[in-house]
Amino acid sequence: MAPSASAAGYGCSGSQIDTYPVKTSGGTTYSNIYLYYDSSTGENCASNVRTSAGGYGTSNPQAIDVQIWRCVAGSTPGQVCTADTPIDGDYGYGYGYGYYQYYAGPVDVTASNRCITIFAQTRHNDVWAKRTLNAVHCG
Repeated sequence: MAPSASAAGYGCSGSQIDTYPVKTSGGTTYSNIYLYYDSSTGENCASNVRTSAGGYGTSNPQAIDVQIWRCVAGSTPGQVCTADTPIDGDYGYGYGYGYYQYYAGPVDVTASNRCITIFAQTRHNDVWAKRTLNAVHCG
């Protein structure tokens, strides 16, 4: 079982403001996106943490990643947005990166008065779980 996100922080500073499950097409939660916000800096930070169903801590880890970016000004909450900054991503794909047993991240972006988009995916036993959060936490 994964440690408590609020206790661990997964490398993020600030306060945890949301948790989003990353599910397979069959509805199994393979990981959770933990989102943190630091009001003193305007920094949003995310990590994608495996669940036991998603292979947390297994000796045969597979791909997991998380990406975050700030949307251009005027983006509408919930809609696909254009990135206003480079995408910050952590990719546990293998291919020179190595697979991650526990989590991907932290990734961060400063986004005061802007929306952010987060994408995460997790593979376990050759089944993928994916989640895209388009233009969230605007403002």
